[in-house]
This record gives sequence, structure tokens and C-alpha cells, in this order.
Amino acid sequence: MNKHLLQGWVCGGIFAAVITWVAASDAIAEGGFALLASAVFGLAAGLCIGGLIAANFAMLAVEEKEKKEAVAQEAAEAPAAA
Repeated sequence: MNKHLLQGWVCGGIFAAVITWVAASDAIAEGGFALLASAVFGLAAGLCIGGLIAANFAMLAVEEKEKKEAVAQEAAEAPAAA
């Protein structure tokens, strides 16, 4: 697994957990279905935004790979041109 992909999953997971906790903590005093609804809503929102964070880290990994390939290709072509 790529380093950036792992970092994206960890960062997105932490973000999802925090969003879920914030949403659920507001409804702890109410309890019951209000707590359940808040926790589910917070989890859904956290997973969506956490997934976007993980996707950004994955895109960073792809861009770095493309950049390394371009540099390697330029280095291979440079001696041939001289």
C-alpha cells in the first residue's frame, strides 16, 4: 500500500470519528432516537468528507508517480539528444 494512501485513510478515519462524535455528543442528553439519528447523520457526513480526504491523498500519490516517471523519461532522453 502506498504511503500517501495509508495516510489518507488514517486522516479520513480520524475526521469521520470526530464528526460522528460531535454530532452524537449534542444529542446525548436527549437519548433514544435523537441520539441514534444524530450518530447516523454524523457518521454519514464524516464518511463522505473522510472519503474525500482519502481521495485527495490518493491523487497526490498518483501525481507524484507521474512526476517521477516524467523525470526518469527526461533523464533517459537527455543523453540520447547530446
